[in-house]
Amino acid sequence: MVPTEKSFPRGGIIHADAKSANTNIIFGATQKKAKKGQQSKAKDSFLKEITEEYNDQLESASAETLRLDTLQEDMLVMGVVKETSAISLQIAIPGRMVARTQVTDISEAYTRVAQSAMAGETSDYHDLTELFPVGSIVYGKAIKTEKPGNNRPSVLLSLKPADVHERLHHKNVKKGFVFSGAVSEALEHGYVIETGIQGLTAFVACELAEQTLHVGQLTFLKVKQVNHDASSSSCTCVQVTQDALKIKSQNEPNLDYILPGSIVRFKVSKQLKDGLKGSIMNESFTAYVNEHHLSNALDTPEDYELNEEYSARVLYVMPLTKLVYLTLNLDMKQQAEDEDEQEGEESLKKGSIVEKAKVLRLGSGGVVLLLNKKLKGILSYSSIKANFKGNYDKDEVLSKYGRKTKHKVRVLGYDLIESLYYCSDDPNLVNEKLYSLEDLNAGDIVTAKMLKKDEKINGWTVKIGRVNGIIDQFYLASNLRYEAGQRVRCRVLDISVERKMCYLSNRSEYLRKDAKLLSNLSAAHEGGVYLGTVVRCEPGYILVKFGDGIKGVLYRQNLSEKSAQSFFEGQTTTFRILSRDKEQIILTLPEDKFQLGEICPVEISNALDAGLEMKITYPAEEDEDTDADDEESEPKVEEFLGLIPSSLLSDHVELIAAQKRIHPAGSHTEAACIGQNIFSLRDVPYFSGQLTKDWKTIEVGDIVRAYVKNVSSDQVVDLMVAIRDYNKVVKVHVKMLRLNAVRTLPVDLSADQLLYVRVLSKSVETKTLTVSAKLTDVWSGDLSDTAKLVESYFDELMQIKSALKEKAAPIAKFTLGATICVVFKGIDPVSNDWLYTVEGAAKVKAVLFASLAPAGNAAVPQVGSKQPAVILWIDYAEDLLLISTKKMDIEHINSKWLIPSKLIGKTGMKAKVLLKLDTVVVCSLKKGSNPLVICPVRLHANDVENSGSAGLRQGDFCQIGFIHEELPIAVPDTVWKLWKGTKRPAATAVEPLGPVKAKKAKIEEAPVKTKKAKAETGTATKRKAEEPATNGQKKSQPLTNGIAKETPIKRQNGTFFEDKTPAKSAKVNAEKAKGNATQNEAAKARMPGVVNFWESDLSQTKDASSDEEDDEPTAAETQTNSNKKKRLSAKEKAKAEVKEEQRLREIEERNADPEARLETIDQYERLVIAQPNNSMSWLKYISFLLSNTEIEKARDLARRAIATISFREPQELRNIWSALLNMELAYGNNFDEVLKEALQSNDPLETYISVVDILKKNNQRERLSSVLAILLKKFKSEAKVWRLVADGYFWLGKSDQVHSLLQRALRSLANQEHINCIVAFAKLYEKNDDKDMAQTLLDDIVTSYPKRIDIWSVYVDMLIKSGQIDSARNVFERAVQQKLKPEKMRVIYKKYLELEKEHGTKATEAKVMQEAEQWVKNYAKAI
Repeated sequence: MVPTEKSFPRGGIIHADAKSANTNIIFGATQKKAKKGQQSKAKDSFLKEITEEYNDQLESASAETLRLDTLQEDMLVMGVVKETSAISLQIAIPGRMVARTQVTDISEAYTRVAQSAMAGETSDYHDLTELFPVGSIVYGKAIKTEKPGNNRPSVLLSLKPADVHERLHHKNVKKGFVFSGAVSEALEHGYVIETGIQGLTAFVACELAEQTLHVGQLTFLKVKQVNHDASSSSCTCVQVTQDALKIKSQNEPNLDYILPGSIVRFKVSKQLKDGLKGSIMNESFTAYVNEHHLSNALDTPEDYELNEEYSARVLYVMPLTKLVYLTLNLDMKQQAEDEDEQEGEESLKKGSIVEKAKVLRLGSGGVVLLLNKKLKGILSYSSIKANFKGNYDKDEVLSKYGRKTKHKVRVLGYDLIESLYYCSDDPNLVNEKLYSLEDLNAGDIVTAKMLKKDEKINGWTVKIGRVNGIIDQFYLASNLRYEAGQRVRCRVLDISVERKMCYLSNRSEYLRKDAKLLSNLSAAHEGGVYLGTVVRCEPGYILVKFGDGIKGVLYRQNLSEKSAQSFFEGQTTTFRILSRDKEQIILTLPEDKFQLGEICPVEISNALDAGLEMKITYPAEEDEDTDADDEESEPKVEEFLGLIPSSLLSDHVELIAAQKRIHPAGSHTEAACIGQNIFSLRDVPYFSGQLTKDWKTIEVGDIVRAYVKNVSSDQVVDLMVAIRDYNKVVKVHVKMLRLNAVRTLPVDLSADQLLYVRVLSKSVETKTLTVSAKLTDVWSGDLSDTAKLVESYFDELMQIKSALKEKAAPIAKFTLGATICVVFKGIDPVSNDWLYTVEGAAKVKAVLFASLAPAGNAAVPQVGSKQPAVILWIDYAEDLLLISTKKMDIEHINSKWLIPSKLIGKTGMKAKVLLKLDTVVVCSLKKGSNPLVICPVRLHANDVENSGSAGLRQGDFCQIGFIHEELPIAVPDTVWKLWKGTKRPAATAVEPLGPVKAKKAKIEEAPVKTKKAKAETGTATKRKAEEPATNGQKKSQPLTNGIAKETPIKRQNGTFFEDKTPAKSAKVNAEKAKGNATQNEAAKARMPGVVNFWESDLSQTKDASSDEEDDEPTAAETQTNSNKKKRLSAKEKAKAEVKEEQRLREIEERNADPEARLETIDQYERLVIAQPNNSMSWLKYISFLLSNTEIEKARDLARRAIATISFREPQELRNIWSALLNMELAYGNNFDEVLKEALQSNDPLETYISVVDILKKNNQRERLSSVLAILLKKFKSEAKVWRLVADGYFWLGKSDQVHSLLQRALRSLANQEHINCIVAFAKLYEKNDDKDMAQTLLDDIVTSYPKRIDIWSVYVDMLIKSGQIDSARNVFERAVQQKLKPEKMRVIYKKYLELEKEHGTKATEAKVMQEAEQWVKNYAKAI
């Protein structure tokens, strides 16, 4: 019934235009005019209209049910609660429609209680599931709403008494009136009711003790007594059930006060083809009952006799025609309960298949079916129509559904009001295997279709068959790019029946065949190991989620300090159930797969800014029931995922980026385990040549490897030591790292920095160690050890060079000290460094530092000029050469790598400092032609004060002494004299230390070197420089796709390489050890606590430990003596106060110095507070946090910067957003979300331009392609966008698509921008070595637009740059033939003359001058 008139209350006027319609269908029902009498033609036309309006009655010829298009706005309808949740109701309304009721649409009182409960002010709140059982009858005001992206409107149903009863008045309320009211206030003897009727107050007495109502709850009431006044009325009511809402028949009733849900007496007057027609209230109102609203579901209208009365419930009243629609089905609540309780053949579940559904008839709204011989179903005409596309014959389609024909259908749902099942025979639905949640089980592997990205969960909504699903951000594989419509393979993790949703994951960890999932709480046994995902990280615990919504708690106190800090949200790994109490599960970690120091063959899976993601593939452990004779089956393998942080790629800072370059994704290498899932490349040589200590074997006096974990504000350094079964942090003070503890020079320590520590004491009871990291305690003072340290640096350089040479990288063909030819490009405006390119290697850049550039009045070379240079250093990560162009340096430096024999061991050699890098200092000898000399910045890993390079500044002259017998490795002469004679016995001799006081020998007291010592130093064995360094590593067979190339890898005793033999393992006899005792004592007197670690022997360590154990004091006694404090006198206290005041003054002066180096968080905080709008200050702070692997803090700081910087500084804000995008791309999974925020907060075009640069730097090719597509779609009218996209195409290797892109640009841009666009593309072609195309484009422009002097200039410059001088002359000849203004001709002739002066002869130069003069004369005559 499609209305054409606006709804209005009784007594309104029907507009004349509505009556002019020819159709007789009103509100979807056929209407007949039954005139009481023919009016006389003599009457006035005005009176005729009035008479017809009031005497004509509109009567429906059918009993069609309600539809969405006939549902009127603000119409009152009855509904039955179908589903409930804490915040909304799903209510079935007539016409097989479902309306939604929000928590705010119940009543004013309920809204008030809910708000108080949210504020924590009341506990008298009950959610909707308690107040509205399924099957409850309600009535409310219907409101149509439009959903975004959905053409079909939805229905909201407001149950608020104020909305439902807004048209009622208190004077019309009578005794027996039935309505729905809400409890406004609960008193001791009853309840105050919120009626919503204007001027009416109601009260319900609490007659029964068990009668309990809650504030805000809706209930049906019947007026027992009413008192009317002029302005208000009050009534007393009683509560009635929904089965007792009967209204007595009245002679003059008001239809507005017969509300939906009320039970009335219906008298049948006519049987219609789709229902019954009759009347109510003593034939006062016409009423209809649709065939689907009869008492029993399978009844037909013919089953009801005429003039008989039946009890019926009011469904709704059409507002305009006042036609009443009823239902004879009064037991809706009981049937709703039966739907949940009945099982077997009596009911059908949603999604059930009925093989033989029998057609009963073609009924109202669809084909009526008989299901399982007892139940009623319907096949809607709309679902039948959906199976056909285009034009079709309706009769031919419906002929398929003849009476008693049988069809295979699927049950879509059950309608509570009509008591029938609505079905579908669509083959796609019937044959769908995954139709409902019941068809899925946790652990199933399915194929899901990506629908759209959900911003709330940062994940995707998906579809599995007909089932809705969600992939949360924690369960989304981060290495893939997703698009709507894409199909991905997933595993079902959880099924929520309440939310009608299943939760999935497409992460590789869950998709593995051997993944052990916990999908049932009953299967959670103590000791079981299952795969789970970290969903929350709190300071005290870690929350882990398994399948089927099962959660477990992993307490940090049960973990080692290494493991406790290694977890992050979204991490997926295995966990072991420690204990279980009903649904509470306590977790722990499974036994480590790999032990500390174990060296494993790894495959790099991804390169990040934070490091390298890697995986280890090894054969899985065979089950006992596995058939050993099945040789044809593929061997099972397991994968272990880990991370190699950037700081653990190399011991040397400047080589970290190069190491990352030579280890791309897919490459194989070896890594040493230093944590549960943390591995290291730099520690492979150490662990492959040393026995890994554990708690039982570690002894006092041992020197072990350690890593800096944190440096606190009070200068206490936390260290993690490389000792198995010892996971505690050891602490040392920064002052104890200095040789002279009184000095206050800053000590720069970074996370994961390598240090060595010497064990001072070992407490078995508390399982703690006391250590020292002082240089003199861990290093023998032998400079040959320093030479070995530098030698390992060069070994690593050679390894990088060899790897790049295999990849044919141009940088790999250059050698230190070699002379090359460079082409000058200009001067960097920021650093003033001179920039060059290398002749013959266009991709290799060269830099001459400003400190090495010619000083004084030396002229800057012309751009493009060539000059010789010598290579001082090679940056393999950036394809960069550090050079010197000074003639003296070129003459004094050669590319040989062995020093002359006359220089071995020589000191006092005068040298010049050319470069000072992070690890080494590059020098050159002043006299003769010699190799570059390398001086270490640090003498040892524990030389935190950089004493090896003390006093060396770039550009200064110094004196050096050589410390290597073959390579040009040296130290400053002062350092050589200080340390050369301090070689002491082996540091690994196991002996307790004496009192701490005995260790405070000053470094300046080192004895003078004897001739014998000098002779011993020069007797080292010569090794070949080109011999590759193995560092004692054991080679293993790499894996290909998890399987060895020949035979599967077998782990020995659970490890890849375990209990390695030391690099030096000679047997030591007891007599020799005893003979050296005297010498050891003498060495202790010079510098106690120092022994030689590098030349140690483990067997000697154990023997010496047992021999000297009885003679030396115990560790406990040593520690007790060292802890004794001396009482200070008054004078000493005064001196201490003066020193403390001086220290504080120095701190204040350092903080006030703007040029001081920032080293702490406090200093950076002061910087950003002083310069809140300077993005560079914030970026320095962020960089500092990232260098300490504080990713979350860096991300929070970026957010803080965005909130702090003024909106009037858009460029500064964009800089911070760019940094945040960089971080998300490198360390997180929320790049798209952050990009969306950035686009909303900044200029979208400028943001996209920044994103293009970011994606290029991070080599994100797929993301870049999608961003370029967005730019072309959204900003195609911007000229710079086309240039940017073209440059991106060249970068992506899509140069063949650039020409078509140019054509698109010309079609999209305005005509006045075409020339500039073509020129920009020509420059890009020239930049990417396609000079022919570039010249063709420019030639076309100057031909079509000869007056564009700027294009002529660009064209000529491009030809000159490429060396095509003759072509440039020809272009100039064409240009001077044009008829241009004198100003433009002057520019052409001037540029032409410059060309001839630089590349021509005197004759050609004179020719140009003559032509210019002649043109001037001709122009003057023409004027």
